[in-house]
Amino acid sequence: MKRALIVTAAVLALLIGALSLSSSATAGSSNSVLPKVGHYEGRDTHHRHIRFYYGSHGQVINFRVEHTHFPPAHVSGGKWHHTCHNNHCTRAHWVTDTEVHGHWNISTHGGDVPFTARWISH
Repeated sequence: MKRALIVTAAVLALLIGALSLSSSATAGSSNSVLPKVGHYEGRDTHHRHIRFYYGSHGQVINFRVEHTHFPPAHVSGGKWHHTCHNNHCTRAHWVTDTEVHGHWNISTHGGDVPFTARWISH
């Protein structure tokens, strides 16, 4: 009887620990990154130059791939959702306060092109 109680207590302790870790991991993943205001530059998977400015009012502006301009996008929770104008589309999220991973496309020219950009200056 005593042994059964010890085993039951140990199993309960393990379950409580696992639930605690699971809920803290979920809580941590729901926290969004606070993007750093400033100029960002990077490359897409075809080595094209990406650049944009993220402003303190939560807007990505002057997004360009080489010399092609894309529409401004509203940032919320460390990311911007699929934003298009005249078939020019972007979406992305910050993985740290200074690094962005995303995709761009021109819907009349094919699929998404992944990119990574990093903060370069204020």
